[in-house]
Formats: sequence, structure tokens, C-alpha cells
Amino acid sequence: MPRSSSDAPLAIRLAADHGEIDALFREARAAMDREARTEAHRAIDRIWMRLAVHIRAEHTALFPVLVEAWPDLAASLRGLREDHDVFMATLASAVNALKGPDVDWASVKASVETVRRRLIPHNALEEERIYPLAGQLEEGPRARLDEAVARELAALPGRYGAR
Repeated sequence: MPRSSSDAPLAIRLAADHGEIDALFREARAAMDREARTEAHRAIDRIWMRLAVHIRAEHTALFPVLVEAWPDLAASLRGLREDHDVFMATLASAVNALKGPDVDWASVKASVETVRRRLIPHNALEEERIYPLAGQLEEGPRARLDEAVARELAALPGRYGAR
């Protein structure tokens, strides 16, 4: 489903975004396997950017609305935020490692794989337990949330599209 499809339910749009990020991991893995520094740097940076806007959409739009409606979600959302911090720091480290004079490919691959593996249960929790709650909101708050999330997901840095 295209990212611009704002008529899709929020849960479907955010899950589709997870799928697009997964595809970027495959691109990064292929570049790392070839030890193609420029391609690997670009691919991992694109993962970092996509996760950044995805996470920003969750932190600034989705999570506050959901925790207001369901205060008992606070602990689960804190755990997801902690994961987000790990994802971003680990990917930033991998991107920076590719800028140095000597690349430790094993370390870069391990970092990226650590994030990918941790994303699997993380995304499952979001898709199965968190995102569907947005569909239970009343129409007005749900529409405002949909707009806010769509706006955040579209706010990619200019370098994202650069080849």
C-alpha cells in the first residue's frame, strides 16, 4: 500500500510502513554482503531516516492519543520507546562506522542485524496490540490522528530520495 494512501486505516498504513522498512533492510544486507560501502551507507541511512519519521509519528501523534484513551498502555508504550532509542542509536552507529577509513564489516552487519531482529517482536506488538486501538477511537479524534500520522510519515529528509 502506498504511503500516501490516507484513506487506509491507520493500522494498515503503519504496518505497511513496517514492510517498506523491512525492504530497506534487505537492500542494506545485500550491499553489506558485497561490502559496497557507499550503497551500504545509503541503505542504512535510509533505514535510519524511515525509522526516525515512523517513530516520530508514534511518539508525537499516536502514543499520546492512545495513552490518554487507555492509561494502562503507559508501561507498554515506555517499552516501545526504549526499543526506539536502541534502534536509532544502533543504526546511527552503523552509519557512522561506514564513514571511517576502515570498515569493520562484521560489526556493521551485526549492528544492523541486531536492530532487524529486535524489530520483529517490536513490530508484531505494535501491529497486533497498539495500532488497532486507533480504530476504536471516535471519528473526530481518529481523523485528526490519521492526519497527524500521515503528515509525520511524509516528512522525510530531502536526502532520503537522493540516489
